[in-house]
Amino acid sequence: MNKDSRGLSYSGTDQAGIAKFEEAMAWNFDYRPNGLEKVDALLEAYPNFVMAWVLKGYSIASEGRFEALSNIPLTFVENSSIRIASTPRERKHVLALAAYVQGDIKKSVEIWADILNEWPLDLLAFRQTTGNLFWMGQRQRLVDTASKIAPYWTENTPGYGYFIGAFSFALEEVGEYSLAEKYARRAVEINPSDMWAVHSMAHVLEMNARTDEGIAWIEERHERLPKHNAFVGHIWWHLGLFHLEQGHTEKVLSLFDEYIYPEASSFYLNIQNGASLLKRLEFVGVDVGNRWERLYTGVKDSVGDYLYLFTELHTAMILSRSGNAFQLSQLHSSLSDWSKLRYANETEIAQQLVSGIAAYEGEEYAMASEKILPQRYNLSVLGGSHAQQDILTQYLIDAEYKSGNVHAVTGLMKERVSRRTQWDQKPERFMEMWQKIDAMKDGMSDDIFRQLLRKVQ
Repeated sequence: MNKDSRGLSYSGTDQAGIAKFEEAMAWNFDYRPNGLEKVDALLEAYPNFVMAWVLKGYSIASEGRFEALSNIPLTFVENSSIRIASTPRERKHVLALAAYVQGDIKKSVEIWADILNEWPLDLLAFRQTTGNLFWMGQRQRLVDTASKIAPYWTENTPGYGYFIGAFSFALEEVGEYSLAEKYARRAVEINPSDMWAVHSMAHVLEMNARTDEGIAWIEERHERLPKHNAFVGHIWWHLGLFHLEQGHTEKVLSLFDEYIYPEASSFYLNIQNGASLLKRLEFVGVDVGNRWERLYTGVKDSVGDYLYLFTELHTAMILSRSGNAFQLSQLHSSLSDWSKLRYANETEIAQQLVSGIAAYEGEEYAMASEKILPQRYNLSVLGGSHAQQDILTQYLIDAEYKSGNVHAVTGLMKERVSRRTQWDQKPERFMEMWQKIDAMKDGMSDDIFRQLLRKVQ
């Protein structure tokens, strides 16, 4: 049976087809545009190519919508000749895809984990696992998944850069910044088009408040970024955060309009990028004009349809800021819609946070705190990185500030700084922030509060 560059067997194709399959995978891992076209061309040439069908299914699922899941083709498994000829590894991928179609991501993750236990060089299973564990908030498992197969991967293994790029991000999310940086830089050296590795490095710089380096890291790739698909908007979002922390609010608005959310879009990551950045700007006193309406245009027909609950929190921000109370109520109810597979614990947390966001935007700040505060250490189960989840922390801090709870504000601000600053490496700057935060107890203007909210170091 024909094998790929890592020794994995494939059915329904020949060696030339496998080479094209690996090219299509790399195209997708680089977040290049029109990836499905490459897969469709492959299927036209090799209609019995099981893993090409699987890759197509995974690609469609990456849209992050229940509506998209219904478009995933599973009819190929009904063809008995294809099924009989397939390998055990391929059949497990089909099972994972079938669970994905039902919205049961947790089941898919367990099947991918099983694949990696037997075939540790299955790069597609690895990237599917890590991508979805991220949206399940299982940070330590992200690291464990990469660690257990790391001995099988070396510099000479084809696709090594894609492995360490994903490993880097997992390490960053558990605070292993030095090793995360090492792997991210090496992955980008191997392949400058590896956007996930570029993205991982941006997170390392963000979480260490290295804003000058962060701006330089992304700006030096300015010409390359437009060659990638919609994911690249998230890289621009990181650049927006770096500029916001330095107080360059006009630059942030310019980035928003030109690169981050230039037109109405329902893509889940665009919704997250756009809503969280506008809200961050508002928290520091910036008038964002009618930009919320652009976001509403993008999300209005997708309310309640997002696979990842973290996106629905941003939908709630948009509906609240656009004054759509009825749809906000619909969103809250839809999260427990029996026709879409949701997990009870995650749904309850999401509904509490949706209520908290709605209360804040309705100027019921005590109620907002009551809803958000108990969930602040449960946010990870809804997905999102530390950098992304910070928007909920800012909602909470601002709600407490507007309620006049100065001690709660100072405590929450110190937690936030501690999360982003390695105090033992920069003790003087760390203590300087502590003193500024403590000074709030003696009274402080809105301007100083906003400055502290914007700048974490």
